[in-house]
Amino acid sequence: MRFDPGKIYWQAHRGGGSHEAPDNTLYAMQYGWSLGGIPEADIRVTADDAVICLHDNTLARTTDAPDAVKDRPVRELTLAELKKYDAGKKFRDDCAGQRIPALSEVFEAMSANPEKMLYCDVKNYDSDAFPALMEGFKKLVSEFGVASQLIVCGCDYELNCRFKHDMPEVHTMQWIGYWGPSNQAEQKVKIFNQLKAKGFACLDLVQYHLDFTPDCAGAWPFDIGEKDLMDALSLLGPRLEVLPWHFDRDAIRLLLKLGVKQFATDEPMRFSKCLQ
Repeated sequence: MRFDPGKIYWQAHRGGGSHEAPDNTLYAMQYGWSLGGIPEADIRVTADDAVICLHDNTLARTTDAPDAVKDRPVRELTLAELKKYDAGKKFRDDCAGQRIPALSEVFEAMSANPEKMLYCDVKNYDSDAFPALMEGFKKLVSEFGVASQLIVCGCDYELNCRFKHDMPEVHTMQWIGYWGPSNQAEQKVKIFNQLKAKGFACLDLVQYHLDFTPDCAGAWPFDIGEKDLMDALSLLGPRLEVLPWHFDRDAIRLLLKLGVKQFATDEPMRFSKCLQ
């Protein structure tokens, strides 16, 4: 990837993380682009193998789907069935009318403007759905000619490499998070070091998830230590991205002073104001 050394890059996680926009909708994508960021779409496949943008495996959280439908796996529903339900009004009244978008709709919005980029976080890693997702994704990328505008990401290194192998023009990113019972920071650093041992091959970006401690009385506020972040920056430079789940202006200033150039956020407007 090419980086402007004077620029800070940032991703609108899920398009707005359900804080500022109804996530994984066309509204959210346009919102992220309008603020100068790169929106994220979570991708999965339907019963008729359409590639769609949806974070969860069901419709319960983000749509007005009825009880008989809302908890069914998306893989059991067709695109036409999904399109029946509103994906915006549960978030905010003025977003009513949004529908779960097919990935083709997002690519169409991008194809007319090569400056628009998109993160695609792969959600179907299971053996039943992944082949259909991969095939459908490849066809859409070829049809719309948007390969160089895409950053495909996930937490599975081998599958990230498959995307890079099959579509060399697509950028790839591995995100590093951990929610297990042991020390989260230690486990995330361990995963980072495993990627380091592979020379970060096939990856254009690596993203650290950062847990934030407010009111830390001047101490370092993130779970990943300052030294570990500096070590990562020395290896990756602008290829290192961080996703602070929560933040304030002082915390963003600390990361900028370290030299971080790539961010992701659930709150695009608030982040961009902090950045300014």
